[in-house]
Amino acid sequence: MMAQQQSEHEVFQQMLDGLYRNAKESDPLQKVKDKAWERFLVLGLPTRANEVYKYIKVKTLLSNTFVAATSTLPSADVVQSHLLPGCEGACLVFVNGEFSPTLSTTTALPSNVVVMPLSRAMRTYGTFLNNQWTKTISEEKDAFVSLNYALAGDGLFLYVPPKTVIDTPIQILHLIDAKEEKMLLLPRIQLFVGAQSQMDLYQTHIPLSGSGYFVNQTADFAVEDNSHVRYTQVAMDLPKDAWLFDAVRGSCKGNSTIKTISVTDGALTVRNDYQLALLGENSEVELDGVWMLSEAREAHAHVLVDHQAPHCRSRQLFKGVLRDSSRSSFEGKILVRQAAQKTDAFQLNNNLLMSPTAHADSKPNLEIFADDVKASHGATFG
Repeated sequence: MMAQQQSEHEVFQQMLDGLYRNAKESDPLQKVKDKAWERFLVLGLPTRANEVYKYIKVKTLLSNTFVAATSTLPSADVVQSHLLPGCEGACLVFVNGEFSPTLSTTTALPSNVVVMPLSRAMRTYGTFLNNQWTKTISEEKDAFVSLNYALAGDGLFLYVPPKTVIDTPIQILHLIDAKEEKMLLLPRIQLFVGAQSQMDLYQTHIPLSGSGYFVNQTADFAVEDNSHVRYTQVAMDLPKDAWLFDAVRGSCKGNSTIKTISVTDGALTVRNDYQLALLGENSEVELDGVWMLSEAREAHAHVLVDHQAPHCRSRQLFKGVLRDSSRSSFEGKILVRQAAQKTDAFQLNNNLLMSPTAHADSKPNLEIFADDVKASHGATFG
């Protein structure tokens, strides 16, 4: 069994090696990607022995062979048919994991908001991005997030300047046109929100064709002082044999907030992974999630909220309803560092099992190094 597992890891690793070698030499992001690849090699592909992947069918995932995403350009009518109400002039489109400026619309956004492909942003904001990525890549502990950095095509760079309030909600629309191939799709979102700014993001995944694909996505948010970001993630009606790993990395400075809401009915595996750091006083993180699973679909949430400054707040509330032989897991951690006095943190996972063959795992966790803290965590099953 161990030999078989090693073989699967080796074959999957060889596939990734081939994708990495085929990278474009002219890619302005290649130096960053090389560093991320080195980090990925240090971390290595996970197994179920890795605590954060304990509930994920890693062996099943690594038994697949995925191909690089191919270019395609759906018609504007396809985009139009999947716009959310109110987002008509603020829709940022990904096709098979790559940002498409051609299909995106930004007419409803303030003129000072910067929206561009990451490759172009690297030429304009190279020093800024390099400083951010050097730290992020070196500290990353999830191999699949490092893999996203190393292999992603052209991602999205979104910069909201200071004192900018975006009244129009922005939709991030992922169109998946995988045909008959098992594609590896690697969307990447880099968001910088200047001080005293505010915005709402709504993310949707729309499968147009194909199945069995693997979406390995990372969104990285840097939120400056007195700014507020709300991020809604919707992953509904995915093919039952699709994989979706959706990672969120973020940091809040003083008096800022990041609020996320995730909604899914699962797939072969949907995994939401959050690592958020509270860096300044009076910052706040609020994470909400709900999954409604049936058949053999799965949804998993892994959370780390890192309190590094005093007088900060965090809230985690994840709820699941499971039918048939579906499965879910919640693994959440609140880390309160010694400097983070007066922390107020809450974490709860509620599960409702509607079938004797449905299965839910929950592992709430606190790690506290400060002595003046209000924190609670729990889980329920019914």
